[in-house]
Amino acid sequence: MDAFSRLNRSLREYIYQSGWQELRPIQKKAITFAQESPNNFVIAAPTASGKTEAAFLPAMNSIEDWDTGVRIVYISPLIALINDQFKRLMSLCSEMGITVTSWHGEANSSKKKKLLKKPNGIVLITPESIEAMLVGRPHEARTLFAETDWIIIDEIHSFLGENRGIQLQSLLNRLATYTQREPRCIGLSATLNQDDYINLKSFFQNQRETSIIVDRGANEREHQVFYFPKAKGDMHSFKQEMDVIYQASLKESMLVFPNSRNKVEKIGSNLNQRAETDMQNFSSYFVHHASLPKQTRLFAEEFAKESRGRKFTITCTSTLELGIDIGSVDSVVQYGAPPNVSTLSQRIGRSGRRTGVNKLRFIANEPWSLLQGLATIELLEEGQLDNTPAVNKPYDVLAHQIISLVIEHNGLTRPNLLTELRRGKVWEKITEEEINELIDSMLSKEYLELLDNFELISGYEAQPLLRMAEFYTQFFTEPELRVYHQLQHIGTIALEPGLRPGDNILLSGKVWRILGIEFEQKQVHVMPAKVGEAYFESRDRQDVSNIVRQRMREILYRDDQSRYSGEIRSTLNHLADKIVYRDGFYYQLTDQGDPWLVTFLGSKANRTLAYMIELFTGQRVRINDLHAPTLMGKDLDRTMQEIRDTLVTYQQFYEFFNREDSLLLGETNHLKYQQLVPRSLMIDYVIENQLDLMTVFAYLSEIE
Repeated sequence: MDAFSRLNRSLREYIYQSGWQELRPIQKKAITFAQESPNNFVIAAPTASGKTEAAFLPAMNSIEDWDTGVRIVYISPLIALINDQFKRLMSLCSEMGITVTSWHGEANSSKKKKLLKKPNGIVLITPESIEAMLVGRPHEARTLFAETDWIIIDEIHSFLGENRGIQLQSLLNRLATYTQREPRCIGLSATLNQDDYINLKSFFQNQRETSIIVDRGANEREHQVFYFPKAKGDMHSFKQEMDVIYQASLKESMLVFPNSRNKVEKIGSNLNQRAETDMQNFSSYFVHHASLPKQTRLFAEEFAKESRGRKFTITCTSTLELGIDIGSVDSVVQYGAPPNVSTLSQRIGRSGRRTGVNKLRFIANEPWSLLQGLATIELLEEGQLDNTPAVNKPYDVLAHQIISLVIEHNGLTRPNLLTELRRGKVWEKITEEEINELIDSMLSKEYLELLDNFELISGYEAQPLLRMAEFYTQFFTEPELRVYHQLQHIGTIALEPGLRPGDNILLSGKVWRILGIEFEQKQVHVMPAKVGEAYFESRDRQDVSNIVRQRMREILYRDDQSRYSGEIRSTLNHLADKIVYRDGFYYQLTDQGDPWLVTFLGSKANRTLAYMIELFTGQRVRINDLHAPTLMGKDLDRTMQEIRDTLVTYQQFYEFFNREDSLLLGETNHLKYQQLVPRSLMIDYVIENQLDLMTVFAYLSEIE
């Protein structure tokens, strides 16, 4: 039987009346699989391949009675994505009389109350809203989810290797206690490699096996590489870069992805300034990042969706990487090297819905950045994506979930708490001894309290964590200041050391001069500044993967570089000439004395090697890891010969971090609940997750 014939009459009528020519390949596969197998499944398919319908059509097809409870729960990493999917599903469900309800902090409260009175249909929700319900209103979870048959997780790759993903796995365990039968789970993803397949097979916390359904069909790809070498203090290269972006924006609708919020603002401001003086330009320009007010971001998104042929350019951070529908994007600009292949794949996949061609312009202004960008593009062309390392021993998320569980159950004895934690596999790598050590520490710090009846409840020190909705999230937010022009809120900026009145900042695509800073109120007051003045700049960095660095070395020393232009070949040859191979290691010669060690290792491995050198010599080694895989320090050529045959033990690293408070804090300050974890377990976490011992040991053992 063909997939279309497997659908019920209502779905077939919807497809016919909507004018679909046929089902997409991934939709056919999913519909057939859902009927022939009881397994969970993950749909891995390119952007714009029909993944959403590939999940909902088979799930909806299996349900006969929509009025007995919430039958499908859709979980999204973004509220904006929920809002998008709500509109999309309404066109599908309204004709069939199926209720679709959004459930998050910004959703209509009256519709939530209506659903609680009569649970039915489909609910679209975030992990944080599930957490809030289980902690504050567990009776609502029992009402809503008792009859749930399907759980659909969108953009599931965004949860891999993240604390938020660990939290979601724990929430799936906890939800299972409220459902009358075991729901089937579906994951949706556009970006996966083979190692991710393995991790996803154990993501869903139920007794079903998980299968991967893959659609390898993809749009054609085109890319151009632009290189404008930048001298120190030279603005000419930036003008050349902006010329390329601006001229392209006159012909196409684009997304521009720099690698930092500051560069988003710098490019957005430049484009707006150019457009204001160009009477022949009818394109519209926006900036988009998390520090802008919600309405500013929504305005850019809605303009793009309803553009109807009007050209637009949105300069953005990763806020527009995920599957929010932003209309017909013709091309993507990657400004500076992307940190990994998966990021580039997500970004370039945002283009080409209308043309069937994913079009990329890559712009670099520094040799190492150029090389890293070439490596990521080449790996993407070959279909080689970076793997996403799993989080090992997430003690901080476990501590958070322990507080959440004891509140949800109005207290739990220690044996009952351990039973709850062992329901699924999410904590299986954490031993019972470690769990008890964590509980004992939380008791001693008064994050937990032990009652006379031996029940654990949340303690006095946990109360400040519970006062705000922040408790429900795993997001760690840097201290920020709200920025005002007169009485208008124009966005937020990070609280950076050295920020002071008189500095100029970029925000919402404009230049502002700081008039005053009220630190207690966390406010900055500004006025418009003159165009072209210097401005305060902060730096954002992301880890680069091992496979990107390995491909950088391969390209640099490749005999045949004919695929590149003459200027790019010349730049690569000049960079290679500055690097010497000596006694098994690569060194970059500099005018500043000692040569730099060039490792061609990923960021995590570089940090590990730097710590290893410090452990042996006491010398702090500077890591230059933005694009160049280099370590800088005195006599590194001699040091490397000394440590090449030495293996550092786990105990030595433990003792190293135990005495180096600043390093331990530096490797854990991104963890929102690290203060709940005893020092001994926090050191274990760092060694398990922040270091890459295996890669470094392999690197040293392979030296000739």
